Amino acid sequence: MAKTYYTYRIRIANRDRVQVEKWDAQHQDLGQPSGILRYQEQWEEIASLWEMSHQLGALNDYGKARRLGEALFDLLFDEVLRQDFVNFYFQVVQKDKQLLRIELDIDEQGMPEVAALPWEFTCLPESANLGEIWLGTDPNLIFARRRYQWHPAPAIQLNPGEKLRIALAIAAPTNLGSVVYEKVQAVLEKLATSQSEQVELLPIVNPATPEAIDGLLEQQPHIFHFIGHGCLKNETGEEVGQIALVDDLFDEALWVDANFFSGLLNRYRPGVVMLQACEGGMLSASQAFVGVASKIVQQNIPVVVAMQYEVSNITASRFAYRFYERLAQDDPVDIAAQNGRRAIALNTQYHKRDFATPVIFMRVHDGYLFQRQETEAESGKFNGRLADRSNAQNIRIVDRHQEVNQQGKYNLYFETASNLKIKDD
Repeated sequence: MAKTYYTYRIRIANRDRVQVEKWDAQHQDLGQPSGILRYQEQWEEIASLWEMSHQLGALNDYGKARRLGEALFDLLFDEVLRQDFVNFYFQVVQKDKQLLRIELDIDEQGMPEVAALPWEFTCLPESANLGEIWLGTDPNLIFARRRYQWHPAPAIQLNPGEKLRIALAIAAPTNLGSVVYEKVQAVLEKLATSQSEQVELLPIVNPATPEAIDGLLEQQPHIFHFIGHGCLKNETGEEVGQIALVDDLFDEALWVDANFFSGLLNRYRPGVVMLQACEGGMLSASQAFVGVASKIVQQNIPVVVAMQYEVSNITASRFAYRFYERLAQDDPVDIAAQNGRRAIALNTQYHKRDFATPVIFMRVHDGYLFQRQETEAESGKFNGRLADRSNAQNIRIVDRHQEVNQQGKYNLYFETASNLKIKDD
């Protein structure tokens, strides 16, 4: 049975109302229900748990993480929307066996404190009687944030034989705490070796000076991955997103603000920017667009992945490997991020905040940022897996979806139309 993607977009434009838009796989309207944003009812409890989540180790408790997740859900969904979501989830996921994409669209400029909440913790209350469902890690869901009034980014076409180019920049100033990057670097090197026909790791930049990053971006990477130190407040306590680059003379920290760092991307705008920096994805609760990730989103980067909490080396490595592995297999970027968060959750059992640390900001219509086109000769190599073998010579591969079958193996099935669908064995 073909697997398709339904969409449940949640828009918050003010502190009073929540507007939902629902579509099927053909983007046909399935309704636009609305509800009340329970701002006053839930804010006190959420604020307390949210503050706790900033303290390293304070939220390393399943019960507290679940309380925060349920409170976030109740903030978004009043009784009407809650029932609508439960019904939609049951129909799409449990009955029809399809995937459900959840998009969260918040006016960050008008409501910075709402946009800044750690929505990746959100989970269905136990009273919903649907079992254990965390929006950011459930394999049947795809959870991502979208910028308010966004304009969809065009897909990036990969020419026949063109590899997915990944750029890695490491900033480890000698006068700051150590930056542990070796495992992530090893993950990328292993991926580039094991999937050498699909992935190219560009020469690694270390130390990451402004000039070195500029030169790296000249090579037009599809993905730019930065590892280093970041913070949301400067030495005076002012909320100014900052990244520590490296001074080329003394190898010490060269702190640059979010505006400068995002401006580096004027040299070339990659399809995906990955920020592996402490507080890189944390938004300001009082000022809009001061976080580094928010500034990068403003640069019209299609996809930004960042960390909203301090991230451990093993967590970063686990997320990065799963994320890039999925991208190399031509999965949508938001599905790649969802699987990255799930990999973390499976190894922490939700006893740490780590699973909710990666945040993905999307400007891609359906997650298919990279579209690979193959020649007829190349597509003929897949004849053994073609859905319609008699028309194999007419196939043009545009989108690829994939699914793990019951034996855990990946199977690709192509159609004669431009879209590729997932088939059950």
